[in-house]
Amino acid sequence: MTFGNPWMLLGALGALIPLLVHLFDRRRPRPHPFGPLAFVLRSQKRTASRLKLKRLLLYVLRTLILLAIPIALAKPELTRDAQAAQVVKGPAATAIILDASLSMRWADGTSLFERGRDEARDALRDLLPEEPATVVVCTGSPAAPPPPGFDRGRLRALVDEAKPTYGGADLSRCMDLAARSLEENPMPAKRLVVVSDMAATAFRLEAPPPTVKGPTGAPVKPEVVLRDVAEGKETLANHAIVDLKVEPALQAGPRAFQFTFTVRNFGTEAVKDLEAAVRTGETTLAKGFVDVPAGGTTQKALTVRFPQGGTVVGQVTLAPDALAEDDRRAFVLPVPRALKALVVNGAPHATRYRDEAFFVDAALTAPGSPVEVAVRDAEVGLREDFSTYDLVLLLNVAAPNAEEAARLSTFVENGGGLFVSMGDRVNTEDYNQKLGAVLPRPLRVLRTSAERDTDPEAETKAARLAQVNQEHVLFSPFTGRAEEGLVGARFYRYMLLEADNPTSPGASQVLATYEDGAPAVAVMRKGKGRVALFTSTVDRDWSDFAIRTSFLPLMQRFAAYLTGSLEEREEVRVRVGELASLRPEGSQKVTAVKAPDGSELPLKEQTEGSVVAGPVLEPGAYSVLGAEGKMVPALSFAATLDPAESDLTRVPQETLTAYFGEETVKASSGDEDRPSVPLWTWLILAACVAFFFEGTLLRK
Repeated sequence: MTFGNPWMLLGALGALIPLLVHLFDRRRPRPHPFGPLAFVLRSQKRTASRLKLKRLLLYVLRTLILLAIPIALAKPELTRDAQAAQVVKGPAATAIILDASLSMRWADGTSLFERGRDEARDALRDLLPEEPATVVVCTGSPAAPPPPGFDRGRLRALVDEAKPTYGGADLSRCMDLAARSLEENPMPAKRLVVVSDMAATAFRLEAPPPTVKGPTGAPVKPEVVLRDVAEGKETLANHAIVDLKVEPALQAGPRAFQFTFTVRNFGTEAVKDLEAAVRTGETTLAKGFVDVPAGGTTQKALTVRFPQGGTVVGQVTLAPDALAEDDRRAFVLPVPRALKALVVNGAPHATRYRDEAFFVDAALTAPGSPVEVAVRDAEVGLREDFSTYDLVLLLNVAAPNAEEAARLSTFVENGGGLFVSMGDRVNTEDYNQKLGAVLPRPLRVLRTSAERDTDPEAETKAARLAQVNQEHVLFSPFTGRAEEGLVGARFYRYMLLEADNPTSPGASQVLATYEDGAPAVAVMRKGKGRVALFTSTVDRDWSDFAIRTSFLPLMQRFAAYLTGSLEEREEVRVRVGELASLRPEGSQKVTAVKAPDGSELPLKEQTEGSVVAGPVLEPGAYSVLGAEGKMVPALSFAATLDPAESDLTRVPQETLTAYFGEETVKASSGDEDRPSVPLWTWLILAACVAFFFEGTLLRK
């Protein structure tokens, strides 16, 4: 047993007062023999016995009163010897650590965080008036708490204003910060009150437990009180979307995408017929059902075809459970709009497969392509109104006249896309003179690597692609086995180019070269538009590239790239708690980034031109505003939750007790485990009862 105020035990000496009074008040009766009154003597003996019992009871009650009051003031507490040896008892500087992680949003009627706030308020009420305290709202990046103080109102306000986050909580870090804060208080006893669901992701049990400096300067373990808001539940059932992939579904038509999301069941029971859906706003685009085994993972694929192009903001969802936040995942999807392409055929042929535009037309009109193709011969095609098209393709076309070339240049500068391929009708001097302003590089001379018709070793001597810039969006899908369709193509003739365009020096970029280093694909921006130059033919005259597997997807990507509908920026992948890096293009400006709740993120411009926004505090779709407050859909992004936070596996009580030390841990969970009424309260109650019975005996 230990005492909070041991000097008050001196008051227990007052218990001797009733004894002294009893001893000094004793009277010796004088004998008075009186024979006839013998019956009176017998009655007197009975009365004396009752008086003796009454005096004894009064003595016991008065002794109890005078003994109970000073002992109660000394604040006795029953403790084990081992615990008393390790932990300094009595008033303690206290830090209350409230877990504010995503897992605390789990709710079976009342969320764990609401229970946690109630527990934190109870912990504040349990403090003695002389015990200073501080509060730490624990997140993934906690701030150092203020030193312990006695402003209970401020501490209650911190608890009342606390909100759960969408990220993790580093309880080990929070306890270290709280321990450092407690060291600033001179009170020898230190206490950490941890209010949490005890999720395993919040603890770093490989690190040493928190310590504080003892009276001698040596580190000692503080008292740790664990308040389990999950009330000892063995498991917290939860399922979640842990991954999402969105890919074009060409087999389903243009603007069709396949949403493949991975569902994981963290519970101990299998989930049957779990509804999965793709939604935009309140509209359900696709829906299905999925079964997930206990502790297992499965995938669900849903295909959606969008009626029109543009940036689509939506989410994939599961039927919600107790933690609904990880049952949905937002997406920002650029859907290609319908493109109108004018194909100018410079060498029409009655035999379809020998026609210059045959393979290009087949590629651009293949299932899943958003391109609407109009094929014209050179005489008609060059007289078309280019402004009604998004893309113009010149396939082995003789150089246009000055008026046609000027209209092509204006078309490109206003945002149109231009694709130029070579052939026997291309004259280098005429092209350089008429179209030099829009060509990525001037044409130089035709090179023949092998005579296809006369040389039996032509296939061996034919040139091949040696260098392909797979980091560029145009060629980014052609990796691994998909690259074989590019490097396996044979080129018998191709046009050599000059080193640079003298009218736009440094503007061109070579994306692919042959084995001798000659450019195969060169691109350039011109005004608001783009131009691509392919130095061989798109039919089978100069190469066999048109019958390679890579030809169809590459031509579709050429169309998308030249019209600006092919997303050139890398998808912004950001999780809650991280910073989002945005890379504006050209004249784009980022003036604000708005979170799903309407708040604006802090922005910081970087020296290389990118903009860092954040940190991102909640999942969902984020909109980016440019100049004059207008939306910039190409920079919008979606933030996701960390899948690790969906794992609600709990740390067993025995593990935490062993980690913190059995001599320092107290567990508290719910009303039944809250601190019992102190021993001194019962002593005061006993003194009051004794005082009442003493008064009753005196009246009799």
